[in-house]
Amino acid sequence: MTGETTPGGDPEIAPSDYRRNFTAGLVHGVFFQASAALASIHTVLPSFIALLTPSPVAVGLMAAMQDGGEIAPQLYTAYRLGGRTRNKPILLVIITLRWISWLVLAWLTFAFGAEHPGLVLIVLLVLFGVFSLSGGVGTVVFADVFSKAIPARRRGRFIGFRQLLGYSAAIAAGSVVGWILSDAGPGFPGDYALIFLLTAAALLVAFVGFLMIREPAVPSRRPADTFGRMIRKAGWLARHNPNFRRLMWARGVVQAGLALAPFYVVYALDDRGLDPAMVGVLLSAQMAGGALSNLLWGWLADRSGNRRVILLTMITGLLTPLAALAAPLGDAAFVVVFALLGSTMSGLRLGFANIVLEMADPELRPTCVALLNTLLAPVSLLPLAVGGLSVVLSYPVLFAGGAIAAVPGFQAARRIIDPRVDPEGACIQ
Repeated sequence: MTGETTPGGDPEIAPSDYRRNFTAGLVHGVFFQASAALASIHTVLPSFIALLTPSPVAVGLMAAMQDGGEIAPQLYTAYRLGGRTRNKPILLVIITLRWISWLVLAWLTFAFGAEHPGLVLIVLLVLFGVFSLSGGVGTVVFADVFSKAIPARRRGRFIGFRQLLGYSAAIAAGSVVGWILSDAGPGFPGDYALIFLLTAAALLVAFVGFLMIREPAVPSRRPADTFGRMIRKAGWLARHNPNFRRLMWARGVVQAGLALAPFYVVYALDDRGLDPAMVGVLLSAQMAGGALSNLLWGWLADRSGNRRVILLTMITGLLTPLAALAAPLGDAAFVVVFALLGSTMSGLRLGFANIVLEMADPELRPTCVALLNTLLAPVSLLPLAVGGLSVVLSYPVLFAGGAIAAVPGFQAARRIIDPRVDPEGACIQ
């Protein structure tokens, strides 16, 4: 790869390098998705925490740590990326840190989970904090590498394939989790220790996949400004790009709705008496919802633009808490809840992530990605608030509030301009 760019600002990619990147990116994405399913913050981890402590606040704290930890370092990371021609090595270090963290947690759970659950909970929160902070750095780095390694007109297709195969692996992971947590499994704490060990193994394979990606050496200008001036310029970007603000409000509403996600399984287990082995079924339902929706999301992104994906994602986000309110009708309602949840999360990853890449030129992309996430940092505290409110309010009341809050977000999404078809939708600096 020479580092030359197309008229749109993207680097020229040789056909052989594109095919290699496509395949390697699929390996990375599939096994990363499988690892995320095995240690899902919405099913597996809440059920694990419920065995360590009866407090729902701990569930909310972990979800807040994930969201907040992933957001906190992003803007500074975008600043530090300036002047670098390749950023792939940074993400390789991050993935290594992640799989080692899960390996350590697997051993600690097996050794101390039964006799010292409080110790395991503390270590889990610490390691998860490290995991989330490193993920915040990785989000910006991956967006930069991905935007250079896969051409813009192939990104929707690539993400669609990656998530489709990844969710297929995750559905299988749900079946594995279901067996491990059933009466036929090893029992606590060996069951969760085994799940965390498999998580580490999947991340190790994802590391190998990303290692095989060929990142174009695209020179970038090192910002002459200080970090403080960059923050002020980022504020200017947010104020003077109305389409960016519309995108921010719409995504904020979707993420606010996802603050309820870790509590669906807690509600099912504690309030509705769901069999713990059903956690694997719910996990598979979530991944199946994501996989099936990707057949639509990827096609729409390439054919009609990412705005259409965002609008449909807003609708599935609204339907998710409504389905949770139907839980008294039977366990099948929870399957619908998690299928809709998977569809919403899939659309969030594809539609919102892709439209940001198309809004900005390569020089501005890291800042836009980081700025969008940084401005939404307060939303990351909502899971903790939900955990606190669940002590005094019933889960159905919280679910109803989530459904009502989704309505104005849909109105904001309707006003988003697709930058692919209208230059008014582009971010300017």
